[in-house]
Amino acid sequence: MLDLSAFATGRVVLPNVPVTATTGIVPSEAFSLTMPPPPVPAIRLRAGTVNIALLGVDTRPLQGGRLTDVIMLASIDPYAPAVTLLSIPRDTLVYVPGHRMDKVNTAFARGPEVFRQTIKYNFGLDVHYHAAVNFAGLVNAVDILGGLEIVATCPLYQIFPKDPYYLADPTAPLTVTTTYTDTFTGEVWAPGQRVPTLTIAIPRAGVYKLNGLQTLAYVRARAGVRGGDLDRMRRAQQVVRALISQARQQGILTITRLPALYAQFRRHVQTDLTLEQIVSLALQADRLGDVALRSRHLDEVGMTGAVLEPVGAVLIPNRENIAPYLQRALNAPLNQRAGEGIPVEVWNATGWRNFGLVAAERLRDLGFSVLSVQDTTEVYTQTKVIDFTTTRKGSAIPLLERALNLRPDSVIAQPSRSRFHYRIVAGQDFEACYHKTTPANIRYAPRPTPTATAIPAVITPAPERATDE
Repeated sequence: MLDLSAFATGRVVLPNVPVTATTGIVPSEAFSLTMPPPPVPAIRLRAGTVNIALLGVDTRPLQGGRLTDVIMLASIDPYAPAVTLLSIPRDTLVYVPGHRMDKVNTAFARGPEVFRQTIKYNFGLDVHYHAAVNFAGLVNAVDILGGLEIVATCPLYQIFPKDPYYLADPTAPLTVTTTYTDTFTGEVWAPGQRVPTLTIAIPRAGVYKLNGLQTLAYVRARAGVRGGDLDRMRRAQQVVRALISQARQQGILTITRLPALYAQFRRHVQTDLTLEQIVSLALQADRLGDVALRSRHLDEVGMTGAVLEPVGAVLIPNRENIAPYLQRALNAPLNQRAGEGIPVEVWNATGWRNFGLVAAERLRDLGFSVLSVQDTTEVYTQTKVIDFTTTRKGSAIPLLERALNLRPDSVIAQPSRSRFHYRIVAGQDFEACYHKTTPANIRYAPRPTPTATAIPAVITPAPERATDE
């Protein structure tokens, strides 16, 4: 059991919201958004559960602004014990209490209390604390660790400005148009030169070591990436888990080292957590280990993509599914090992170095608890699943077959009293990239057809233009 006695867990109070209030959004042919939807029912969590919002904020020195590109809720259940990371896509359409319908990434810019009310109204969750980190905070954290080992499940290739704070001139995006000083190196970029760039190249699934700027690009990449923001929020969870794991391995999560780091990073982080609370969390994270860190994603409620003025491209969640999904996702069963999902082991039979970690990452994303990863000397071309369970009730085989694109003859029944429910023997056909085997949770609504402009019966000729002749 975790000791969370240092944390207050009060309820967020919502303002009175008339359900018929005008939102200011012009209705489209696909949706009527002139009224805020009813609030989502409160999610029932075990007493003592603490919810902390982890936010990645795009705060640029010259332009200002506090849009949250990454929105993640860490729900800490002291009894399981387990920490569930719930990612919310930044373009999710929500009702911002006291304002109007808008993207969820705009709520924090109106203040932490408005953000809390927005999460409570639309997701039924009380946010007790928050920590918002800017670009420099992530870059410096990774560099202090000496780089970050990321288990990438999908290929990724991005060329990005050397300074992430730089905003290109849209009329000449590849050329520096005004004198600019690099935020991190102090290098001066002169007008007329090409914008200095860096490249992140991940040709295939595997383990890659990234520096601070590459890690930031890995988290932010969205344009031209299959899966868009849904892929990005999964990469953000990978980075958070890797940061915690490597900080633990390097002995940073200790009472002797954290205060100095806190002082060093304080200017890059906005939080209402005290130093004592941060130390308490770090010490307990160090004790929990990686297995008790669970991943969940809001797109699993089903979403509709649409373009709505004046907010632009949005993801509209199926609100009827939100409360049932979160009720299941955030309540870790007490009768499962380390508060996680179904326990499995992974055998890497691909012949490829470190691919066992890749397979484990994909399985964790599906909600399994990976308790063991090992390599085999024999190479398999086809992935196999050994089913150790003795009953079909609650079987995860249909999920594995669907998510891993397995053939029926890939499952071998070997009933036993193993501590693992399944052994996944990853063969060379194992597809780690989720969006290649998993149907998207988003459907897209067509943009409304513009109203035709009536043509007058009599067309008045335009006046003749004067010429030099």
